[in-house]
Amino acid sequence: MSKSFDVLMAIKGIILALFISLVLTIILGLIYYFTSLQESMTFTLATAGLSVLISSFYITYKIGSKGLIYGLIIGFGFFVLSIVIFYIFYIGNPTWPVLILKLLISLIAGMLGGTISAILKK
Repeated sequence: MSKSFDVLMAIKGIILALFISLVLTIILGLIYYFTSLQESMTFTLATAGLSVLISSFYITYKIGSKGLIYGLIIGFGFFVLSIVIFYIFYIGNPTWPVLILKLLISLIAGMLGGTISAILKK
């Protein structure tokens, strides 16, 4: 079990969450395209939460400790980078309630994934 904080693993977790989010977004886009399912902010936020949950679970399970801290950092890093990517590729502005909701979902999913995996590792 590591006693010090591993910045490289936190960065890997953030990148992994972004990659998982990209894959899930592509799958969701294909589902929207080939079915009559309507696009919804709920699915987009669920994709973000699931991405952070999986990533924080995986990274913390590899490390074995500090699940809450790694989960929060991965969740917050994912939120910041996804907002930066949003502003690069989209002209409009997201609304404050959507930003706050995405931040809360990212942080809660990160905390849950990190904490659960640290408990399971022990």
